[in-house]
Amino acid sequence: MDSNVSAGPMPRVGKSAFLGLIWAGFAVATICCGLRGLARVRTFKKLLVDDYFVLLALSLVLASAITWQVFADDLYQIMRVSAGLEMPGEDFARVSGRYFKATLAVIILFYTALWSIKISFLLFFRRLGNNVRGQRRIWWPVLGVTLATYFACIGSIQYRCLVSSFEYLAANCGTPAATSFQQITLKLNCAWDVITDCLIMLIPFSMLKGVQMKWHRKAALGGIFSLVVITMVVAIVRTSLVGSNNRTQPDSSWLYLWTAIEASIAIIVACLATFRNLFSRESSRQRDEKPAAPGSSNMFLRGSGRRIKMSDVLDSLASKPEDGQSKYHHQSEATSDAQSMVDSNSHGTHSLYEIPRAV
Repeated sequence: MDSNVSAGPMPRVGKSAFLGLIWAGFAVATICCGLRGLARVRTFKKLLVDDYFVLLALSLVLASAITWQVFADDLYQIMRVSAGLEMPGEDFARVSGRYFKATLAVIILFYTALWSIKISFLLFFRRLGNNVRGQRRIWWPVLGVTLATYFACIGSIQYRCLVSSFEYLAANCGTPAATSFQQITLKLNCAWDVITDCLIMLIPFSMLKGVQMKWHRKAALGGIFSLVVITMVVAIVRTSLVGSNNRTQPDSSWLYLWTAIEASIAIIVACLATFRNLFSRESSRQRDEKPAAPGSSNMFLRGSGRRIKMSDVLDSLASKPEDGQSKYHHQSEATSDAQSMVDSNSHGTHSLYEIPRAV
């Protein structure tokens, strides 16, 4: 990804700030994951599949931070030599080879962490729309595109300019053609990142489109689902800041700093998007005491012949099962859970749809 060893820009961020910001982002992401996991265990006594994808992303961000902690000196030495600030030492070839292999690991860790968060969102939205007909016809193609773009990003890495000998790097990887290819792949991978986020957002918004619900409640949910936009903005900003000139190598310190920031923010957003207190809950007592009014927030569960309250479905995101209520296994018994919710609702009870209050 970064292979110019003959000429390059001066570092825009110092080593201490570089490492400090990377570790700060990881620390905040860890706190958010801890709160998410605590809420999940308190609610369901276990972690679900999408939780493990977030934890996978967090472990990959940790591995990336450790990598930079070990190889940051190599990064800044190569940048100083490339900028003409110092002469290369006798071990410069060895340092360069070690650094480029480290950057290869960081790039793979970054894309894997980012796409793990996308899979986590997909699993959450699948559970959210499990009872809505047509959602799986949207979900599976989006999953396919998401996986395809991940492998496209991994396949676009300039492997030969990261694992080859120093002689090959010096002769072939600092040319205008190599620099242009790097800039093109940087922007193309950003486009794939943003496109997949947009496709993932279509899933929950397609569910809200046909639901009768008070406008402020629908707007609140739309805002929660739109938190994914934050990662899209960070991806665009990252690419704009480091890829503005197709004829020069990007500042490696700036590029990899924003790479680390984007991965950490993606984890934070994955946690914030489904915390219990982000979901607006109406008083259960008011719903029990008042009959359903015309235009109330109801949705029709196709294939069941019954109408259920959309507010009950949404409140299940924020409710903790009481002792003696249904104990569902949300993966293997998702279909039976949905029907149980409908049956119990028809008898005036509040059986819970298996959706976490914190994902």
